[in-house]
Amino acid sequence: MKTLYETLPPYPCKKDVWDTLAAETRPIVVYGMGNGADKLLSRFEKYGITVSDFFASDGFVRGHSFHGKRVKSFSEIKAEYADFVIVLSFASGREEVLALFREIDAAHEMYIPDMPVSGDLYFDRAFYNENFSSIKKTYEILGDDTSRAVFASVLHYKLSGKLAPLMHCTQTANEILSILPAERIRTMVDGGAYRGDTAEEALSLFPYLSSVLAVEPDKKIFKKLSLYAEKEPRVRPVFGALWKRAGEATFFGSSNRNSSLVGASFEHREDTVPLLTVDEIAKDTAVDYIKYDVEGSEREAIEGSLLTVRRDAPALLVSLYHRSEDIFFLPLLLYEVLPEGYRLVLRRLGVVPAWDLNLLALPPEKDA
Repeated sequence: MKTLYETLPPYPCKKDVWDTLAAETRPIVVYGMGNGADKLLSRFEKYGITVSDFFASDGFVRGHSFHGKRVKSFSEIKAEYADFVIVLSFASGREEVLALFREIDAAHEMYIPDMPVSGDLYFDRAFYNENFSSIKKTYEILGDDTSRAVFASVLHYKLSGKLAPLMHCTQTANEILSILPAERIRTMVDGGAYRGDTAEEALSLFPYLSSVLAVEPDKKIFKKLSLYAEKEPRVRPVFGALWKRAGEATFFGSSNRNSSLVGASFEHREDTVPLLTVDEIAKDTAVDYIKYDVEGSEREAIEGSLLTVRRDAPALLVSLYHRSEDIFFLPLLLYEVLPEGYRLVLRRLGVVPAWDLNLLALPPEKDA
């Protein structure tokens, strides 16, 4: 029997987290600062939501201020307000931090609004209602019950902003990657290679993996990737950004995972980087596995690899969390363009908010 979070939220949706917070009469306090809090405040302004205070965990308060308010400790907040609502504005996947979130959520009313990493579309009730037919089709084409549970629970989270559905159906990195056909993976294109951490992980899990084309567009991070490749000869660093056609473009670098082609992060620098396609960089290489984690450019990266996909039928891992529409648009795109026999599987790491949501496209078994 399926639980509440394993079936799609009711349609039409009549209330979302923003409506809930707009109607709240208790003081609203924001947990965290920085880019996430800035985006949150911009959204609050649209709904006329007022923030009473900002706070940080006890021990992390240094007397600084944010948007004209002194940042308080959690202990100060609890002493000052008899009852209040917490809105979380930062992300974490560290187990000790997740345990703290669970503890706070059990004792207080806490919301974690879903905010897009890239783009301007928010997954609110209007967005859900407008796209319900595509959302329903995506739910139906997913390849197993776990995928449908992951999909539905993420949607419940996006609309409610609550922690419980967000933590309902998660997996470890090893559990996710173990779904891939390890015995067939000998070559990999790592889109969004960062410092080489995903290449290193793949090399440890796939015993026959002997060649990784590691593509990274952030100049500072690429230097670190290159240092890793000097020690690991199976990794070939490639400077550039995956796209649907070759060329060059402005890249917003931030020396972290918020770097992208599609918009500036809180602190960034602008560089010109080459645009690359998988089809071009792998034209002379049979590819067994492609990872697309390219900060909002997943659609374009997929479009630039279709010749390779049709030629080699590689396994794919696609990030679905950067844009609000990715969660249904990218699965439906792949469903239409992939060769016959692929199976689409959805898995997610235990991260707050709903990041590290991954679609795995599993190719049909090859004849021996």
